[in-house]
Amino acid sequence: MAQGVTTLQFRGTGDQTTSKDSLSIILVDSHLLTRLALQQVIATFKHMHISASLSAVHDVLAITDPSKEQIVVLSPSIAISDCLALTKQLHEQRVRCEVVVLQQDLHPETARMLVKQGVHGLLDEHASEQDLVQAIRTVSLGHVFLSRHIRALLSTPLPPVTNHLTRREIQVLTRLKCGEANFRIACELGLKEKTIEKYLTSIYEKLHVCSRAEAILCLQKMHF
Repeated sequence: MAQGVTTLQFRGTGDQTTSKDSLSIILVDSHLLTRLALQQVIATFKHMHISASLSAVHDVLAITDPSKEQIVVLSPSIAISDCLALTKQLHEQRVRCEVVVLQQDLHPETARMLVKQGVHGLLDEHASEQDLVQAIRTVSLGHVFLSRHIRALLSTPLPPVTNHLTRREIQVLTRLKCGEANFRIACELGLKEKTIEKYLTSIYEKLHVCSRAEAILCLQKMHF
């Protein structure tokens, strides 16, 4: 079992056993107390059970079961970049997992980015327990659930010059925020350094910044 993984069998209060038709939840939260609190909340939901409780996103793929559908719930302690990276990996490896993300103080562009990259459930700090259970049920059916505040956030018009970041630009940004040099980013992504410079130029335009430092500050404001 991967380090930091706790396998659990929490059951909804209305269930005497874990039914084969119950939804399997993988909960990810780097803070133990928050994770325990969320476990207790989800344990009250009928026809759902927590199959694993993790402290890190990179452990998810190691424990997913290809024979059944699972729902991954990512708490506010998980960075946006990690949420995006996991969603991409699940899609590329054709893992039967839907993702529900809980975040706070979301920037409109960040919310759009998450939905665009395949997050089907998105909740903000105003979401209730009922929102969480509805999000899990909705994404399990292949639909999208957005909390009321997120829907309002996504209806906020963006400046005409603002465009969505591409998946490759997100990969560059993830490394940029860690302070990696262009040469290092190029090596990790298998690209030329000149190509990274072109991506950065495009990123600066989309974020309306003029430098690397301003881009990193913008990412912090977006909770990326």
